[in-house]
Amino acid sequence: MTFMTGADGRACARTPEAGKPQTTRGISDVPRTRTPLPARRGTFRLSAVALAAAILPGAALPALGADVPGANARPIDAVPVASEASDEPVDYAVAVDESASLGAGEIDREKDAVSAIAVSDPSARSRMVVYGFADARTERQSPIDEVCPMRRLDAVGREQIGECSADLRERTEEEGSGTDFISAVRQGVTRLKEAPDPGRPRVLFLLTDGYLDVRDSHRYKGLDKKTREDQAAEDLDRALREAADARVQIWPLGFGTSVDEDALADMAAAGYQDGCRDLPEARPKAAVVPGAEEVGEALESAFSAARCLYREPGSQTRPPGDLTVRVSPLATEGTIVVSKGDPEVTATYYDPEGRKITESDDGDGDSSFEFTGRGRSVESLRVTRPVAGQWRVHLDAPEGHRDRVASISVLWRGVVRSAIRLEKPSPHPGQRTRVEVEVLTRAGVKLSERDLRGISVSGQLTGEGFARKIPLSLTDGGRGPDERGSDGVFTGAVTVPDEATGSLLFSSTVASVGLSPDRRSYPTRMTPPHAKFGAELHLPAATVHPGGRVTGTLDLSNGDPAPHTVKLAVADGAGTGLSISPAEVVVEPGAERTVAVTVQVAEEDGLGAPVADEGTALGGKITAVDGGRVLDDAPLDITVTPVPGPVERFWDQWWNVIIPSAFLLAAVVAAFLSRRRVNRLLAAPGGLLLELRDADATLVGSRKAKAGRANWYEFDIVDTATATPRIERRHRGAYAVRRDLNGGVVLRAGGQGERTLRLGEPVVLTDALSLRITESAGRRPVAHGRSGLPKRVRAVGGGRTARGGDTAATDTYESGARLPNVPDPADHPDL
Repeated sequence: MTFMTGADGRACARTPEAGKPQTTRGISDVPRTRTPLPARRGTFRLSAVALAAAILPGAALPALGADVPGANARPIDAVPVASEASDEPVDYAVAVDESASLGAGEIDREKDAVSAIAVSDPSARSRMVVYGFADARTERQSPIDEVCPMRRLDAVGREQIGECSADLRERTEEEGSGTDFISAVRQGVTRLKEAPDPGRPRVLFLLTDGYLDVRDSHRYKGLDKKTREDQAAEDLDRALREAADARVQIWPLGFGTSVDEDALADMAAAGYQDGCRDLPEARPKAAVVPGAEEVGEALESAFSAARCLYREPGSQTRPPGDLTVRVSPLATEGTIVVSKGDPEVTATYYDPEGRKITESDDGDGDSSFEFTGRGRSVESLRVTRPVAGQWRVHLDAPEGHRDRVASISVLWRGVVRSAIRLEKPSPHPGQRTRVEVEVLTRAGVKLSERDLRGISVSGQLTGEGFARKIPLSLTDGGRGPDERGSDGVFTGAVTVPDEATGSLLFSSTVASVGLSPDRRSYPTRMTPPHAKFGAELHLPAATVHPGGRVTGTLDLSNGDPAPHTVKLAVADGAGTGLSISPAEVVVEPGAERTVAVTVQVAEEDGLGAPVADEGTALGGKITAVDGGRVLDDAPLDITVTPVPGPVERFWDQWWNVIIPSAFLLAAVVAAFLSRRRVNRLLAAPGGLLLELRDADATLVGSRKAKAGRANWYEFDIVDTATATPRIERRHRGAYAVRRDLNGGVVLRAGGQGERTLRLGEPVVLTDALSLRITESAGRRPVAHGRSGLPKRVRAVGGGRTARGGDTAATDTYESGARLPNVPDPADHPDL
């Protein structure tokens, strides 16, 4: 087997390159070249345009590829989001500093930050309690001001959190205006321990603009400064130990210039440390920002880390205007959070395809939507299976409500699939092999460098004969064994220990904040010495519809005296709806044979991923295993496209005939129109000279013809009974003249039909008057061949007649001489 690296031949899911031919084998196992359906649809448009150009040459043609996203899109309406497996609830306590040291507007920023958490959490079963804290100067006062009792974050609860958090306020000095972290931590621990599910994660967010300050607290009255500070520090340590024992994570957030950053970091480190993922980003930590304007963003970042959500910040603007934020193709569900700063600001949402999201109906059949916080200063749109790309939110506001800066962000979680491959599927002891792990999305989309940011892949090798676990260093930086950086393929190399004796297990884990870990394994056995049995898989890339199949081959060679049974299976393709047949092949001793293998693709409802219009690439690989030893594996490069309609099926079957026929027809029509155009130009009457002569052939009047309607120069002959008859151009006159394609002219006389004349041939009008049509001076006529197209006249022979003589049509001239009455085609006014 040839081990392919880079983007070619891996066991991965990828979107095919448009226009790139792909070899496909059908059930008959006959290879043929097949252009991907999106490219063939583009060719169909090109053929249609070419055909239209041939039939309607004067029509204005549309620019190819000039589709405007959303130009013809219909609105998508929001419906309540169904509960999913990712709905893992968390209990929150949010402690908000109400001390008198808060600056103007800072309490409002804290309120908005609290509302942002309420509308951002992905689970309707999560719970939240919100309270303010300061200190208590007397025993009758309380350092805690609980404004929102513990409640579920369902649709009603999120709205209630937005309402009750508005009761947060700045304390006066008489009410107790210090900063009692001890009471704030204990209140959160107490409320979180009341949760009915002790195994549920517990998170305390603490917002403050200062440091531990209990100098006016009644509990420390009568103590000198040092004793008070030592006692307060001891009490805080005790409260933090209680939090750790109760499995409460503490995420402090400080803002302003008076914050004790080290003290906040110590608080974060003293609480419970096991986060939602075993990642550094998911462990509790303190954050400090310069001012209250950054509180919302900082708390949202802390929330996303604690919740193992990936946060992508978007743009900022003042209404009216547009906000934009990018949703990664990795996202399987996300929440777009819009901090408007003013409840009077309205927001309208558009997906990357330009479709408007509304609050009714049933969406688009794939994604589903849920609005929260409409009519408040912070609102959100939760989306399951979101369309990847740039989302847009249009803001509008009445006069007097346009001074606050609005911002947007998205918090999402996703599911990835990965595939692990070995350069040598069955290595020897002491042999070094390259290991590759490629990260795949739910729809097989190739990830960009931006989407790969923050993703890490780890691995290890275990096996018989050695007890230690050998770590695998897998990177995507384009160095060492990784041939190309930032391509989504994490690569490393490992040497099989010399003491290995049998089975080997290569395993990998893909992890990141926002992603559910994806674990894969590659079990195999070492190649025995002097092995004489081998297999090689060949599977082509293919584009099929749901329910289709792809056929490849398995080459087998058995030089052993015993038979072997090869088992075939689909690996790293769980949920892709693929099956392989035959499932096993028996190879007799000494046999060499090639077996056809068929990969069956499930119907659309069994694929495990929606079929996109441009095609959905399925990942995974096929393995050939003999007694636990992997003989070979082959990547699957199968793209599934939607089942076409009748017109598309007809096009799919006959496109290779229609395209040449369309262009041939276009060429024929173009040639016909070109000849017709030339004939029209040759028949144009411009340059003809109309002469009236009396009975003695004396010229009595003339007029030079010009271009006319439908190539006819129309005229009348007037005053024929006088001594000065003349020719007048007149619309729909009694006479009309044009050129004849054979070199003469055609005269149409009213009531007498058309008559073909030679140049200079007289037409008797009356007893005393005749009409003669010649070329005007300085022009020469166009001679014609049998085709009717012009050619050079090369006359030979004798003398010339006088201008206007009766024998003008039969005169001969010396070879190469210029004919006085014959126009050059280049001088023709219509050519």
